[in-house]
Amino acid sequence: MLAFPVIDIQPVAIGPAQQQLANAIGDYDILLFVSRNAVEGALRFIDCRRLKQSARLGVIGSATRVALAAAFAAGGIDLDDCLVAAEPYNSEALLQSQALQQVEDKRVLILRGQQGRNLLGDELRRRGATVDYAEVYRRALPQSTAADFNRLVAAGFPTLVILTSAEGMNNLVELVDEAARHSLCRIPWLLISERMRESALKLGHNAAVLIAQSASDNGIRQTICEWAGQR
Repeated sequence: MLAFPVIDIQPVAIGPAQQQLANAIGDYDILLFVSRNAVEGALRFIDCRRLKQSARLGVIGSATRVALAAAFAAGGIDLDDCLVAAEPYNSEALLQSQALQQVEDKRVLILRGQQGRNLLGDELRRRGATVDYAEVYRRALPQSTAADFNRLVAAGFPTLVILTSAEGMNNLVELVDEAARHSLCRIPWLLISERMRESALKLGHNAAVLIAQSASDNGIRQTICEWAGQR
């Protein structure tokens, strides 16, 4: 397996906006973390001991819950009632949680990267909640070059590409040269959602598309095993 990172996760600078959020963290009834990066970014300036005792925490994906449990352990926060999105581990699944059905007059904080999807907040507002966003990390194009990619695949070009976001797909085709881009578009891509399929087509991909059984490591692994077994 070859690893070629296509998204660089960077911390946001801690300024007045972050300090204001840290001071007001005890005002929120529900805090939703969209990823492990959101957990790590938020805990750089949020003191979990300042949360109100009744605050509910929610995550998208079990891996994010593990990160949250580790981060909050020192503060004595009980995560037994943490809201966890079911498969396919996305905003739509988290919105099905029973605790998010009646949120009128609740204050909700969504912790995410910059320019994330607005579906979660839009729907919770429609249900009567007051929603704030906190961008606690940034995604950037890595410093890798086309030459780096070519060296990586010199011993053998991959037969399957695994991509977990539309942004990652866009970055991949930007980071490689025209010859590599052409070759990549002619081999199967494994994606984590049907929503990504259209993005792949727009980028010129014209080979088979596999959709992971779920957007988890296990779901991706199972899909790879099935694909390999059918070859």
